[in-house]
Amino acid sequence: MKITLQSPSVESMPRLLELSKFMHDHEALTFDVEHVTSAFSFLIGHPNHGDIFLINVEQGNEQEIIGYVVLCYSFSIELGGQIAVIDQIFLQQDWRRQGVGSHVLPNIEAHAREKDCHAVILEVNIGNSGAREFYEQFDYMARRQHCIMTKRLAR
Repeated sequence: MKITLQSPSVESMPRLLELSKFMHDHEALTFDVEHVTSAFSFLIGHPNHGDIFLINVEQGNEQEIIGYVVLCYSFSIELGGQIAVIDQIFLQQDWRRQGVGSHVLPNIEAHAREKDCHAVILEVNIGNSGAREFYEQFDYMARRQHCIMTKRLAR
């Protein structure tokens, strides 16, 4: 099995949107196709704000896009400069616990280093102990004293 990260193309956008819909459904989030398409298109056109990676698996002559990662760039005084934020990471259910994430995460971190990021941060549902244990294997630490809060701004 060969796992690669690829940039999305016009041809792969329907698959990216399909996977995004699966992720939104899995996390019980509202899925607005226009909103998501606009956000993906913005990142594709403005790589200084972030990158999207399609997770591609090749077995024999078969290739399949089985997930994606959205990596956004921000800045943190506390962490000493530019940081990468894994905004979304999704693998189809059938591909979880098969070593794909263990291949993908170090490659995402390497990409963040190439972009001169000082740290990578991510958000995990507090009830998702499997995901938390996975990230802890890669030295991600929960910041138990923190609570992520969100406010959507009117446009």
